[in-house]
Amino acid sequence: MALRIAVQMDPIDTIVVDRDTSLAFMVEAQKRGHETFWYHPSDLWWESGRVFAHAHRVDVTRRGDDYYRTLSSGPVEASSFDAILIRQDPPFDMGYVSNTYLLELVGGKTLVLNHPAGVRDIPEKLSTLRYPHLVADTFVGRNVDAIVAFARKHDQVVLKPAFFAGGEGVSKGRASDPDFVTKINAMLAEVGKEPIIVQEFIPAVANGDKRVFVLDGRPLGVVRRMPKAGEFRANLHVGGVAEEGALDARDREIVAAVAPLLEEKGILFAGLDVIDGRLTEINVTSPTLVQELKRFSNIDAPKLFVDALERKVAAR
Repeated sequence: MALRIAVQMDPIDTIVVDRDTSLAFMVEAQKRGHETFWYHPSDLWWESGRVFAHAHRVDVTRRGDDYYRTLSSGPVEASSFDAILIRQDPPFDMGYVSNTYLLELVGGKTLVLNHPAGVRDIPEKLSTLRYPHLVADTFVGRNVDAIVAFARKHDQVVLKPAFFAGGEGVSKGRASDPDFVTKINAMLAEVGKEPIIVQEFIPAVANGDKRVFVLDGRPLGVVRRMPKAGEFRANLHVGGVAEEGALDARDREIVAAVAPLLEEKGILFAGLDVIDGRLTEINVTSPTLVQELKRFSNIDAPKLFVDALERKVAAR
């Protein structure tokens, strides 16, 4: 049975074709005869008891500049879709959160993945605090004196905004640095009233970090990201390079610990970030790197994802 599948995502004309996971999912769905749509998060609204999106039905490929063609555009009642995929990138701000509330109100038999409440309940960096035995030594808060005292316990620490993505705003330093307090205050000003994350620096990040993919509670595969020369962040957005990775016993231990939470919160597809055997993020908004996973390991995550989506739609 042909399905109508919509993707809530960043503008389709801004994506990187050979890296974008949402596009890979849409191409796989279209190959099976499903209709594919996309809409921008700002084009979702609630009106008189119903949820609508200004959606664009598209024909998609992964070929160069001609990777999509718009077939139609206009207001569509969200409950007319068989499935909606939440796939826009963070920042995970109140705009993002507000859309999860609207998507919880979509009626009919529409399947929303990942579940809106689950996306809300698993902030990607802060959710790791549920597993203190799996993470590096960590502080979360805004008190400058407490941050400095924590930093003094370690040779170096990493400072992270709690709700940014792609390595944005992440820096490292020492409590003894003359500009350390200035750096803390600058980050606190940048994030508004939100806490920041201060974490023991893991030197082994020089050997890269891992993105461990989890589909329906099971480990799927791994991509390793290597930082560029002179950089400690391995994110592709800041120049990191994807390489082949392999699941090890520690990765499986981390997945086994996190899987019950993912199942409880309705998270079908997630990406766990791991540095030297320590969990750093649980990505549930828009996990990417599936095209790299297929290139390195021949694991076809889009196919397996759409298989799971079809099963879940059929079961509703």
